[in-house]
Amino acid sequence: MATNWGNYTGNLSALPGFVCMVVHTCTHSALESGANADAHHLDYTGPSRAPGSATHVRDARLHLLTTLVPDIFTAKTCLDIGCNAGNVSCQLGFLILTRAIAFDFHAASVTGVDIDPKLVAQAEKLLALRSSRARPPTGKSQRTVDYYPVSAILTHGYRIEPKNKGLRTLSSVSTTSDWPFVQFVSADWVASADRAISGPYDVILALSVIKWIHLEHLDEGVRTFFRKCATCLRSGGYLVIELQTWDSYEKAVRPNHSPHFSENLKLLVYRPETSFDGLLREHNLRLCASSTDLPRRINIYRKD
Repeated sequence: MATNWGNYTGNLSALPGFVCMVVHTCTHSALESGANADAHHLDYTGPSRAPGSATHVRDARLHLLTTLVPDIFTAKTCLDIGCNAGNVSCQLGFLILTRAIAFDFHAASVTGVDIDPKLVAQAEKLLALRSSRARPPTGKSQRTVDYYPVSAILTHGYRIEPKNKGLRTLSSVSTTSDWPFVQFVSADWVASADRAISGPYDVILALSVIKWIHLEHLDEGVRTFFRKCATCLRSGGYLVIELQTWDSYEKAVRPNHSPHFSENLKLLVYRPETSFDGLLREHNLRLCASSTDLPRRINIYRKD
């Protein structure tokens, strides 16, 4: 089931081989108009501010995606839009050890983008923590993730890793020393002209974020978002959407949280359940896989 904080804590037995029960949900971020827009006038309570988000537990959505499209992340450049505190991005870039089972998505690189600089700062701290717990490879051994205990970090501090050391290739996804492969950027992705976050990408993740774009920027904002996703994807690349249903839009309208949503909601013509597929087809993004195994539908679109 979905809690008030958006974390998944229900029975996930529908996912083959899945053993973890807590999932971190991506940010409820929104686009702001103007270069000097205030990123904080929209109050979207994200799970990074809520109790119970376990950063070391494998995200059920990522597991589901690999069952729907095997090797979807392997040696791929990935963009996580609305990355929040970086949990999903870091999981794509680092090995996760759970109950003595090792899971690695083998992404070549991961870029997490969020409009809120405070969340990006939290994401960078998480990245530093994950980096600090891993022993770099030596001449006789591969790097070991979760090798150093948290107590060592508390005693000796974080390891400082140089940025932008390059991407992993398919032949070196498990052994290269050029890591971490994750970076975080604070930006309004749709409005940004920064080439560093303009791709091209093999996979774009839009997990629980489109509702907020829609409520803030209306139907045209969604069209703009989909158009840029298509532009920034390589041919054969994937756009992953975690769908937020119309009733969740109505629940998002609260007088003490972004009160202008109430008027904006009345102006919306597009509906997530019925309109998005057609809009995406206009940009050669076609639905190739879908699942309702988790509380929110996951749709995967492939660029022709």
